[in-house]
Amino acid sequence: MNACPIRNTLLAAIASVAFAASLPVAAGERPQAKAEIDHLLQYVAASSCTFIRNGDEYPADKARDHLASKYGFAGGRIATAEDFIRYLATRSSISGAPYHVRCGKTDALSGPWLADELNRYRNAPHVQASASNQ
Repeated sequence: MNACPIRNTLLAAIASVAFAASLPVAAGERPQAKAEIDHLLQYVAASSCTFIRNGDEYPADKARDHLASKYGFAGGRIATAEDFIRYLATRSSISGAPYHVRCGKTDALSGPWLADELNRYRNAPHVQASASNQ
């Protein structure tokens, strides 16, 4: 049995826990922030894009799982969707290398790609209507 995948998984888990511990403590997760982060995770999973993390390519569903795992480790330390993007979805917590998203022939950094989707989501009529009902 090859020990490298196990070692890499263990190192990733340790780095994720250390990274999560370094995040500022949030006052508590707001329902709006959770809905926005859940939307971003679904957006990643539903995309037909390839995600590049530490030089390796991953399909959308694997990228979503990775980001959801990082979010789970961070727990209540992520207070907003912007925090999610900034602290979890833009770069590797192990190497510091930025995440890229390749959609067709277009390559983009994951941070701006997700921020654009967050803005679209927030400006959607269904979001504006539910925000006014709160």
